[in-house]
Amino acid sequence: MEGEKNRSTKIMKGIIISFCALLVIYFINTMSVSAETLKEKEIKPETYTLTLQERGGVKEYINGVDIGLKYSSETPRVITYDDGLLKECINKLSCFDSSKIIESQNAKVGYGDNGYAITKEVYGNKINKDVLHEYVVKAIQNGDTTINLESNNCYENPKYVATSQEVTYAKDTLNKYVSSKITYNFAGLTQVLDSSIIKDWISVDGNFQVTLDEAKVRNYVDTLASTYNTSLGTTIKVSGGYDGNNHSWIIDSSEETKALIENIKNGQTITKNPIYAQTSSASYFSTVGDTYVEIDMAKQHLWYYKNGYLVVEGDVVTGNESNGCSTPAGVYHLRSKEKDSVLRGPGYAAPVSFWMPFVNEIGLHDASWRSEFGGEIYKTDGSHGCVNLPYYVAEAIYNNINSGDPVICYN
Repeated sequence: MEGEKNRSTKIMKGIIISFCALLVIYFINTMSVSAETLKEKEIKPETYTLTLQERGGVKEYINGVDIGLKYSSETPRVITYDDGLLKECINKLSCFDSSKIIESQNAKVGYGDNGYAITKEVYGNKINKDVLHEYVVKAIQNGDTTINLESNNCYENPKYVATSQEVTYAKDTLNKYVSSKITYNFAGLTQVLDSSIIKDWISVDGNFQVTLDEAKVRNYVDTLASTYNTSLGTTIKVSGGYDGNNHSWIIDSSEETKALIENIKNGQTITKNPIYAQTSSASYFSTVGDTYVEIDMAKQHLWYYKNGYLVVEGDVVTGNESNGCSTPAGVYHLRSKEKDSVLRGPGYAAPVSFWMPFVNEIGLHDASWRSEFGGEIYKTDGSHGCVNLPYYVAEAIYNNINSGDPVICYN
């Protein structure tokens, strides 16, 4: 029995001794970063130098004596150093001199003569200090004498390079937008929207997300609305005539902005009518074409467009307002045209070279008996209802107009 007791005691002592040995080994292996197990390398702390290979062939050094480097000769070997001194050495490196640091730059997408193109990224020399410290510690632990900062990704490199998917996608998107060419048709007048304007509406953020500025698009549409609600910049409300409708030619800025944004995003090349606030107006503009005579009776001025181009314009004299002979407002169509006619009515017979009736006995014609046109002549000395034209205006219209072409009269 006593022998068994001795054996138990011996076993317990062995367990305790083994546990203590393991505990000592554990504490040695789990010391702070200033005490790490070395590989089996012959290192002399007083001569140890860690070489940092930097971009451009630059080399800098961290010496063992400057960081209090020591190691034991025991097995396993243990290395110690002063981490505070190590950080001081790193801070003093030339690569952290702010006057010498060049920041890396992402690739860029810029507009030029041939559209949008990518400018390559710039690789600077700025180093991530925390990453470098991590690799220096590992090198010391392993007894390494060289660190290549490039291969160990110690530099703060560009996030986006010329071949990054985000960059190439942004470039393609931008070029798609500026490839758009939108020709607006305002009942004959045209205005072209192309890259020269669109480029100022689009931008790219730091993550290469492309944005089309809706506010700028809306401002453009609002400008169109204020300029082209009619070809002369006023809202025309006409009634009567052969169309028999009441047309208010007002652009729906909100809806047209949405439509235009889609046109641009799809990179379209189209000719379009803007979206008008009233269906009847939209219908009118889609059928009136780009050849017509427009007469602003308030301004006593006429414009004649053919195939979208201004053929002639000039001051006119319309019907006498004071005696109830005002030219009727309306959207009409030319009934016919005759040369060298005599216009007759109660108490008058007026020879004209160019006669172009558009409603009842009212029409366009030259008026050689007048020496002046425009102004307020029509209020007291206007015509019997016709539109009196200078000879050159009447001739130009006559030589180009065809029966059925629209004639628009409004106040």
